[in-house]
Amino acid sequence: MSMTSRKAICAFVISILYLIDKCEGKKPHIIVIIADDLGWNDVSFHGSNQIPTPNIDALAYNGVILNRHYTQPTCTPSRTAFLTGLYPIRTGMYGNPLRPSEPNGIPLNFTLFPEHMKKIGYVTRLIGKWHTGYFTANHTPTYRGFDSFFGYYNGYIKYFKHTINDDFHTGHDVHRDYPNNLTVAYPSGYFTDIITQEAEKLIRNHNNKNPLYLQIAHLAVHASDNKDPLEVRDVKEINLKFGHIKNIKRRKYAGMVHALDESVGRTVRALQNANMLKDSIILFISDNGAQSVGHNVGSNYPLRGLKFTTYEGGVRGVACIYSPLIKNAQRVSNDMIHITDWLPTFYSAAGGNIANLGELDGVDQWSTVQVGERSSRDFILINIDRNSRNVAAILGNFKLIKSPLYSKYYGDLGHCRRCPAYNLTSIILSLSNQAINTVSNVKLTLTKIPKLRSMSHVRCRNLAKFIAPVGTSLFDIFNDPCESINVYSKYPEITWNLKHIINDYRQVMMQHNLFDRFSDPASYPENFRGSWMPWIDKL
Repeated sequence: MSMTSRKAICAFVISILYLIDKCEGKKPHIIVIIADDLGWNDVSFHGSNQIPTPNIDALAYNGVILNRHYTQPTCTPSRTAFLTGLYPIRTGMYGNPLRPSEPNGIPLNFTLFPEHMKKIGYVTRLIGKWHTGYFTANHTPTYRGFDSFFGYYNGYIKYFKHTINDDFHTGHDVHRDYPNNLTVAYPSGYFTDIITQEAEKLIRNHNNKNPLYLQIAHLAVHASDNKDPLEVRDVKEINLKFGHIKNIKRRKYAGMVHALDESVGRTVRALQNANMLKDSIILFISDNGAQSVGHNVGSNYPLRGLKFTTYEGGVRGVACIYSPLIKNAQRVSNDMIHITDWLPTFYSAAGGNIANLGELDGVDQWSTVQVGERSSRDFILINIDRNSRNVAAILGNFKLIKSPLYSKYYGDLGHCRRCPAYNLTSIILSLSNQAINTVSNVKLTLTKIPKLRSMSHVRCRNLAKFIAPVGTSLFDIFNDPCESINVYSKYPEITWNLKHIINDYRQVMMQHNLFDRFSDPASYPENFRGSWMPWIDKL
């Protein structure tokens, strides 16, 4: 046999072995932690010293801070976009969040994230919030791809009583479901801690030879109900820990954030204890911006607007991702990423062929995350609602927006004379960082943290002089992230182009599932021994 033939055979064998390794290689565990209504200014890695979040910060600094991560303005549309990889206009799930008694949900003809992951060998678990419909059993999590579900069907529950009120009907809403087996659960305690304990137990008992997709959808830091919207474990403890915050509501909110941060640290530690962290991808995101008026006191400052609006404060969310698989870590990314992107991104990271996902609005961002390649995304449809009253889209540096409500800057500035200095050592000693140190080749340092923090800090000018525009506005959000200067008349071609694109998307809008906001009396909890349950026969 000639030398050339031997080389050809060797090359062929090597290529076959590479393909076998790629096909049969270990798929990463994927853990997605979703905070509820967490504001831009409510984590300390964005520059505020008011509420320390050392575990979340450590996750961010060791991985990639996603400084331009976009969501939908409210929770049901955001979670729908995440689960489907599609803009909510295509599923009819745009607009206001679902109420407990509404007979609506993501249509059953759409394949969801966990269903796709199961097809490529994943065990799929959901802990916490669902909020994309449960009026039939077929719409509940374990009928839509999750192997198990522990949590609540609706938008929120009380942190201790675990109930929710709708249309003057109060019911329990915690469930432990498996396929073909929906059961009510009655845990006791503070729900952030309950979710954490459930995550620790699930990770501890998981056979890590099988890839895990775990979605931890927190109740925190969503407000509870009108009577006691800001629930903490211990008010005395919070007063001592956050005494530097003068506003008692904001102080209690800080306590809710603190419990969330602890949960993140405990989850990362659990992954390490189970020998899973070295093979894991951990994404931390908020489902939308903070609600800064009324019962909640989250802060998106210096971003403008809040939850329910399409201003940056409502849709540019807190986000970071960590994994030992990331080759270019400890950096800040300013590439645009949309919540629809995570389905194709994680499917790709797991070795799946994204062509099998069908037509999506989400794009594969794995190379952007893993090695820092420039994102292919230059357009995001932020929102179109049924009345066209809350519309926005981004193309390149520019954002066209029509958002008539809450156009001001809201929320605590995050600055106070009594705020303690940013504690770098607490980040190094956090549960998250200590766990990550056991699997990371590049250790986080006291000199690296301030640099990354400064890079993720949004700085704006002219906020005090801002006058809210009437009608449609155009902002250069790359250079003016606080949407303070309307350049609508300065760039007529860009304005026209964005309007044209939005009008094209209007043509593919699905009939609005949430159009009829009636309460179905058959749903009321007194019909189900005091719990909110599916109330219509399977479709």
